[in-house]
Amino acid sequence: MNSSNSHPNNTEISRHNMRPAFTRFATLFAILALAANLRAQVDNFNSGSDTAWQKSVTPGYPATFSFVPDGFGGQAYRLQAETPLDYATAGQVNDARAIAVLTNQTYTTFYVAADLVGWDTRAYDATNDAVIGLIARASNLTTTNELQGLMLLTHWNQYDNAQRGTAQIYAIVLGGAFLIPACQGNFTIERGHSYRMVFAGTNAVLVGKFYDLADLTRPILTLIGDDTYAPGYFPTNGYSGLLALGYRGSGVGATSADATFDNFVAAAVPPTSIVAPGTPHGLIGAPQVVNRSPASYANFYPPAGGISFNATTLTTTNPIETNAIRLYLNGANVSSALAISGQATNAGVSYSGLAANTVYDARIELLDAIGHKTTNAWTFDTFTDAYLASAAAKNIECEEYDFGGIQYFDTPTVSGYTTNGAGVNVAAPNTYADQAGINARTNPDPPYDFFDFDNVSHSAENEFRGSDPVGTQNGCLEYQYGLGGATPYWRGYDNQRQKYLAAEPDGSLVECGVERTEAGEWLNYTRTFDGSKTYNVYLRHGCALTQTLRLDQIGAGPTTNNLGAFSCVNALTRSNFRYAPLRDGAGNLAVVNLTGVNTVRLTLASTNNATVKQGMWLNYLAFVPAAPLAPKLYSSTTVNGTYNEETGAVVNTTAQTITLPMNGATRFYRVGFTSQLAISGLTVSGGNVVVKYQ
Repeated sequence: MNSSNSHPNNTEISRHNMRPAFTRFATLFAILALAANLRAQVDNFNSGSDTAWQKSVTPGYPATFSFVPDGFGGQAYRLQAETPLDYATAGQVNDARAIAVLTNQTYTTFYVAADLVGWDTRAYDATNDAVIGLIARASNLTTTNELQGLMLLTHWNQYDNAQRGTAQIYAIVLGGAFLIPACQGNFTIERGHSYRMVFAGTNAVLVGKFYDLADLTRPILTLIGDDTYAPGYFPTNGYSGLLALGYRGSGVGATSADATFDNFVAAAVPPTSIVAPGTPHGLIGAPQVVNRSPASYANFYPPAGGISFNATTLTTTNPIETNAIRLYLNGANVSSALAISGQATNAGVSYSGLAANTVYDARIELLDAIGHKTTNAWTFDTFTDAYLASAAAKNIECEEYDFGGIQYFDTPTVSGYTTNGAGVNVAAPNTYADQAGINARTNPDPPYDFFDFDNVSHSAENEFRGSDPVGTQNGCLEYQYGLGGATPYWRGYDNQRQKYLAAEPDGSLVECGVERTEAGEWLNYTRTFDGSKTYNVYLRHGCALTQTLRLDQIGAGPTTNNLGAFSCVNALTRSNFRYAPLRDGAGNLAVVNLTGVNTVRLTLASTNNATVKQGMWLNYLAFVPAAPLAPKLYSSTTVNGTYNEETGAVVNTTAQTITLPMNGATRFYRVGFTSQLAISGLTVSGGNVVVKYQ
């Protein structure tokens, strides 16, 4: 496909099986009733029929439309586009296509959404360069050279013969001979995940959102564009539906595309059942988490706030199985401590056992009366800015790597350049701003401070240390490409810490980080450590391409001591900031103890290929006091019987208690770990056993 009339636009980034068959009729009735009330088009594809859909199949453009099992005991809709019969003819529209739209209603102002639950994830080759997603204001589906519409797409396999891609809002005109961008950015969906795609248009404003299907409380990506720069090319009315196109650019060759969707809805206006930034589950009546606190990726969340949410089906007839509500924190089942109130169709749930200065990976599981099970997963932390800045912890800013051949500052002065370009403390003592490091790539003999594949600085991406090839940026740059030859971008900013506000009270000195990363690159940090302290280490980062980073202690000569690894998971954009814990080879939190002056090296340790290129934004390393090791609890029905581990027990290492539900009238307990522990008390409260240990 050729692109024309390009123009730069700002982009904003901000199961169980079902019960018996008769319950499906009740669900279908609810869907039809809601669709009628909202004047919406809804299809969960469980009927196994697509007779209501107009499909793009023509003799020259073969495609297959089929149904496959989904995760709820129903079916999903698979679109497979095959190579056009005239693909080898120059000058033809040579792109494979499988498009399906509902034609009983057209929209000018539109809202269309569906779950993307599967796609062809083969490594890039000539036949798997597909764009897949939603289409709106579509017309002329079966007229080869007249198809048009607006598309919210993911181009999963776009760059460098690797699984790197983009998200796009485009217009398709002249049957695909032209794709005209409204906005486009580097965002790659993650294999093994499912996403809910939401596309809305009002007048010239077009908004596309991607949600991880495991967290519908907020989008992980939002694209905003407009169509005012290409009048006449962006359609103003048409049908809504799904599409899979095989993309070949201006070349000639075999193409294909393969994508599976579920839970489609189209309407003139967005639903009002959930307050933004959340979105309703695509399967009407399915259980979901709404009004949750803390929010996804919340930083410095006060633990006294606890966790609260509503477990709802957004109906008045399908209740939540409240006794099946589950909350897991860092893998531990804490469901026995939940407080649940209100109606079963909209239950209020709270938990008050959060610990201070902890990083949480949390998961809520819900089950409704007809067997639908859903999961809400997110991350947050309960650190405080003051705690990370205190003597108990040790922070190393990722942009404050060594300079001049292992030169360093133990207590650097806060410095940098503001968002309007003004320097702050750049000439003050003990500052890293504008310090030049030695690149091991161009200076293979030590001393050196970093390794970067580039050997020249990039002026637009070196706002902190302008002479180094290492990218150091205020905020996280999110790029668009290919829009009229320009490269506009917007910046996402992490939670601004107090030391930056103290250095520049107007707030213009923001969080700085390292970006423009590639696998195999590394940075050295030399500092003086207190040997009496042991630490857990957390990497504050934004990750758009899943990868591993390694932390090593660097000794004299070639000596290295691996301290552990950070596993960083694709959150679609680098502006979804979070902590990754340093873990040892067994997957446990690594414990770091260093004495005196030491150099630690942060290495991007994934395989050096394009699949992870420029997919990270590195903020800081937080060394915090190592958490007490959690003991294990064992129980038996008899004092001399076999003692089995209570895997669902909740351990509070601060209070030195272990809580678990009662199991029978008589039970015997033992507590143990690698050190000698003893039970000092045993009480029963609210149906739970509370074991005190010391």
